[in-house]
Amino acid sequence: MEPAAKKMSSPTLDLDTDDPTYKALFGYGGRIGKLLKEPSILANPDLAGSLDDFLGAVYALIQAKHHKFADRAGRPIDIKPVAQRAVRISKGIVRTDGEWIAGFYFNNALFRTAAVYHRILKIVVGKQKAYVPELLRDGRKRYPHWTSAKLDEVHNQVNDLKHTPRGVHDKRTVTYEDAVAAIGELLDLIEAWTAANAPTTPKP
Repeated sequence: MEPAAKKMSSPTLDLDTDDPTYKALFGYGGRIGKLLKEPSILANPDLAGSLDDFLGAVYALIQAKHHKFADRAGRPIDIKPVAQRAVRISKGIVRTDGEWIAGFYFNNALFRTAAVYHRILKIVVGKQKAYVPELLRDGRKRYPHWTSAKLDEVHNQVNDLKHTPRGVHDKRTVTYEDAVAAIGELLDLIEAWTAANAPTTPKP
């Protein structure tokens, strides 16, 4: 007789539901969940897939805050702890907390947000081979009340991370609150597109 299977419980974070930043991120998760039930979203696998990656940005921001992420606007990276962490990894010792992990999650959120921003603009505008400045110009014509100030800051920061030799070694220009606000701006655009593309109900 086979032994009874052990009941496995999934680990979860017990977060402060009264914290205003967590509340905003929880709300974003709810908005993404609602969008994933919309017929226009379900009919567009590119958009549905983008929302999958976008939810990851929300998750990463939650993890960054949970690991006590601190903005680094005016100080360069301290490379000594990075070297120590690399040595530990070489020995199979992987630390899962600390400032470096918080920054890892934060950068993850920035990359995901910037990538999904570009992809959503392509879907909204209907151009597959264009860069963000051109797409943004056309997107604003379609949705003149939509704002993207924080999204543009995130996009520029990620471009620095990708294309400049120093990346953000000296300082970050995007704060944690900027990254949270950028999520809301992109959701606003997706929701505007969804409303504009909702299937019409035939009149009897």
